[in-house]
Amino acid sequence: MKINKIIILSAFIFGSMALMTSCSKDDGAIPKRIGIEDVPAISVNFETGPNNVLSSQIPLASAGSFQGKFVASAFFPGTPLPTKIDITVRKNTMTSITGVANNTNVRVFKTNITSLPSTFSVTAAELEALFGAPIATNQAYDFGVDIYVGTKKYEAFPAGVFGSGSGISGMSTIGFGEFVRYYFK
Repeated sequence: MKINKIIILSAFIFGSMALMTSCSKDDGAIPKRIGIEDVPAISVNFETGPNNVLSSQIPLASAGSFQGKFVASAFFPGTPLPTKIDITVRKNTMTSITGVANNTNVRVFKTNITSLPSTFSVTAAELEALFGAPIATNQAYDFGVDIYVGTKKYEAFPAGVFGSGSGISGMSTIGFGEFVRYYFK
């Protein structure tokens, strides 16, 4: 009988010790050791037309005279701006304007932009020089922003990732653009 009491008491003591060592002060939704960073929402939209249109289709026959214009701006006015942004462009071949892109062919178009909003122009000659090949049928060029906050860089089209994120749900309906796409058909 005495041995059973010792076993039960020992099990209770070891169980209590295990429970007490598994608790910590930062349990909850977001532990204190995890930092939350404010990353400004930078929107990329065509210069003219509605802001919730992400793609523009260009006939290949008019590629030589193509000149695209788009604007990068802070989506929420009055919020702190990033340290700087770079405009990057992703090239993909796809069968439709709404095709899914991959991030294996990304180049930097403009660097060290510190004032927003900023308007950018791009021509077919610049795209051909940047990628070292002529524009062809069913090619899409997506322009997005790499955001720098302090020493951290948040890429528009990170390597090793398929496509881009879906963005903040519903933001495209109110004018937020992750990127603009020029599609040559």
